Amino acid sequence: MLNNITTRIIVGFSLPIVFLIVLGSMLFSSVDRLVKLQIDSKEVAENVRQVNAYAYDVTRMIASIRGYALYPKDAYYRGTYDAGKTDMLRQKQDLEKVVDPKTKEAINNLIEIGDDYERVSETVFPLVDADKINEAKQAILIPRVAKLDGAYVNIRTILLGRLNSNLQEADSAKQFATLVIVLGTLLAMVGTLLSALWVAALAVPIRRELPRVVQAAERIAEGDLQQSIELNNDGSEVGKLMSAFHHMSKKLNALILQMQKSGIQISTSSTQIAAAGKELEATVVEQLASTNEVSATSQQIAATSKELVRLMEQVAMMSQSTATAAGASQTDLNRMESVMRQLVDATTSIATRLGVMNEKANNINSVVTTINKVADQTNLLSLNAAIEAEKAGEYGAGFAVVAREIRRLADQTAVATLEIAQMIKEMQSAVSTGVMEMDKFSKSVVDSVADVSKISGQVAQVIEQVQGLTPRFERVSQSIEEQSQGAQQISEAMGQLSEASQQTVDSLRETNSAVERLDEAANGLRLEIAQFKTA
Repeated sequence: MLNNITTRIIVGFSLPIVFLIVLGSMLFSSVDRLVKLQIDSKEVAENVRQVNAYAYDVTRMIASIRGYALYPKDAYYRGTYDAGKTDMLRQKQDLEKVVDPKTKEAINNLIEIGDDYERVSETVFPLVDADKINEAKQAILIPRVAKLDGAYVNIRTILLGRLNSNLQEADSAKQFATLVIVLGTLLAMVGTLLSALWVAALAVPIRRELPRVVQAAERIAEGDLQQSIELNNDGSEVGKLMSAFHHMSKKLNALILQMQKSGIQISTSSTQIAAAGKELEATVVEQLASTNEVSATSQQIAATSKELVRLMEQVAMMSQSTATAAGASQTDLNRMESVMRQLVDATTSIATRLGVMNEKANNINSVVTTINKVADQTNLLSLNAAIEAEKAGEYGAGFAVVAREIRRLADQTAVATLEIAQMIKEMQSAVSTGVMEMDKFSKSVVDSVADVSKISGQVAQVIEQVQGLTPRFERVSQSIEEQSQGAQQISEAMGQLSEASQQTVDSLRETNSAVERLDEAANGLRLEIAQFKTA
């Protein structure tokens, strides 16, 4: 097992390392103990400070209540007492955190004494404030400072004992650490010396066997594969390396022979591949030119289709606008027809009312004739009355005046009746003319309504035909759009095909170049292999 160089090296260097690890562990343990002792010493020092502060605060409280009893209601002593009590309670909280059992027991005893002093002190202030000075002084005599001093001395003794013990252990740990360092230094020196001797023992067989390995490697590097390598079966790495060179020489011999045969085959095959690549490159170049022409034609078709799509969209929009305008015109014609029908009805109503007015005028004419007759009769009566008044002489003078006035009124009535008759005739003539004109207008309106209805029907047919054209335009536009998309897809496909053909041409050129380089490499390989000496 020790014939193995790796095992020897591991064994030679592991022993000093193990010694160093053991010494390091011992040194670490000693240092860790020193650190713990230092921490405990700091804790003891802090406890001493806290105990001193606690005893001082209790003493200050006792002095304050005594001063308050001697100088009643003096705010200074009351303030000093309150400050001492506050500090005592704070120190008390810190002392209650002590962990060491023996120290904690002594501290608890000190805290109980301080609590007793606090309870007594709390009774003194009310007595002094109530002017019960004697009772207050009696209460002050209860706490004994000697008891507090005894507890304080006991705690200091315990803490100082712990501190001295820590110092002794620290000195022991330092001495042990110093011993470990000295021992480690000596062992390191001895280990270094042993390692050097061990390495020298390893180097002797390597220096003896390694030159033969180097000589064999140099002959193989020069191409001499006919050599016979002497094997060493001692199990060492050098012996294994000699065996590996022996097998490598045999394998290289067989490999070189095979490479000589393969080189000839590669050269022949590369020549054939180069010729085929040239022919394929020419074919692909022609295909690339045809593809570019087809791609250009497809792009022109796509552009023309897009223009047709745009024109059809414009035509569809115009037909839609025409249909919309025709629809609006039909609505206006329908509204016009309705208005014309209302106008016909209004004209008929006016003609009817004019007929009624003509009849009423005839009735008025009859009344006027009657009035005219009454006026004639009245005129005759007034004439007869005048004749009778002349016959009566002076007695009929007044009656003659009345007859004269009646005759004058009858004449005026006759004149007015004639004027009314004339006006009635003119009105009848105007009404007759109006009736005739209204008949003509009514007939014209009826004809216009018929024309509007006819035009509305024709417009409806136009709208229907235009609306029927819109879907056809849309279908034509959709077909042209599909044709445009198809042409675009063909153009894209031809573009991709053109790119693929160009890539194929580039690949063929690279392949031809690679084949040429392969042919050159095969020729160079044959020349290089020819330098090897094979069995």
